[in-house]
Amino acid sequence: MSTPTLPDDISASLELLKASVAEEGDRIKSDGAKAMTNGDFDVARAVIDFAERLQDFEDSVNELMGKWEQIEDLRDVATPEVQQIVTKRFFGKRKKGEITPQDDYIPYLLEALVELGGSGKTKEVIDLVGEKMKKLLKPVDYEAHKSDSKSIRWRNSVQWARNTLVNDWGFMEKSKHGIWLISEKGREWLKNR
Repeated sequence: MSTPTLPDDISASLELLKASVAEEGDRIKSDGAKAMTNGDFDVARAVIDFAERLQDFEDSVNELMGKWEQIEDLRDVATPEVQQIVTKRFFGKRKKGEITPQDDYIPYLLEALVELGGSGKTKEVIDLVGEKMKKLLKPVDYEAHKSDSKSIRWRNSVQWARNTLVNDWGFMEKSKHGIWLISEKGREWLKNR
């Protein structure tokens, strides 16, 4: 059995992992729904438990992606001497300024949640953020990721922003899968911004 060849670019590797986990999650949910429809409730319950654990893993991958992006940002602002020492082998080709920074999505994401009454389904929230940022997004933001042709860069960035707001800033609540919810801390930040 041969080891699969992973790209040297760690960002691409993480994107590939995320896409694989998401694809497997979709398959599991579909098959679990069939078990539920067929009345096999024990199997359906076990699948739900597994899907929740897989979602937690996907959240961890998202967190890793955010941490790696911070490392890339540090490399991008380092002195030429430091950049020469830090190998570029594992860094992506993205250059500063080519894509809309993740932090730029944060106020629009919180505004979208407030407009939706404080919470909304993932797709509905992301779509509203896209409408609000239409004039700010750059052409490259509309491109698909090289590791996942189904994942549009700006949509992925909104999900990253959500991850930061939930796990690092506390501006959004952890909520059941598929529902995004602003926290009181997030409302306060937005009001005082």
